[in-house]
Amino acid sequence: MKRIEVVKMSVRSKVLQGINLFLNRVYIPRRILQMERPLVMHISDTPEEIYPYLYKLIKRLKPDYLIHTGDMVDNIKLEIVPMLEPDYHRALEGVINHLESSDIQEIYYVSGNHDQRAKIESLTEKGKVMNDGIIAIENSKFYINHFFVEESPKADYYLYGHSFEPKSHREGEEIRLNGLEAIHVIGLKENNLEKLPYPLGTNGFRKMERNYRAL
Repeated sequence: MKRIEVVKMSVRSKVLQGINLFLNRVYIPRRILQMERPLVMHISDTPEEIYPYLYKLIKRLKPDYLIHTGDMVDNIKLEIVPMLEPDYHRALEGVINHLESSDIQEIYYVSGNHDQRAKIESLTEKGKVMNDGIIAIENSKFYINHFFVEESPKADYYLYGHSFEPKSHREGEEIRLNGLEAIHVIGLKENNLEKLPYPLGTNGFRKMERNYRAL
């Protein structure tokens, strides 16, 4: 397993980030912009209200790889309200088109419990769609799943979403990252990890205020 460095944010960066979040502006600390490539960006459970923010972030950060660990239109709980399927299809088509028109080299979509895998597969041209599994990016192994499961294949990184629990943590040499908590940026060359916050109100749009209840 690789040695992975988790970089802590300076007080100044935290203040600037807080101000920009309040103003709904994208702020990326210089140290993240200067990370050696290739970069992997991990997001999860994304309501369509935050799409414009994500598009601006991707345009500025220019990640080489993107991993979305499910529930791509998370303001629409399709498993609970299937009558909103037309709205889900409209939003899904829009977000896939935007992501795949960027300069991202490879995109991985994990189908969540509020997704339709067949629909994602019909819309994507450059993305790889899966329920879960091991992927290799450069010299790093990722296990990706919408859900967290204890009995999982070992990898350098375990990326998941769906619920606020368990929080991101290290298990032995494996880094486990919960995509609801933050947007993760992983520098593969130096094996360093950075976190960027989602816009204010994201959990409300997810209909998942921080009561640790998964929908």
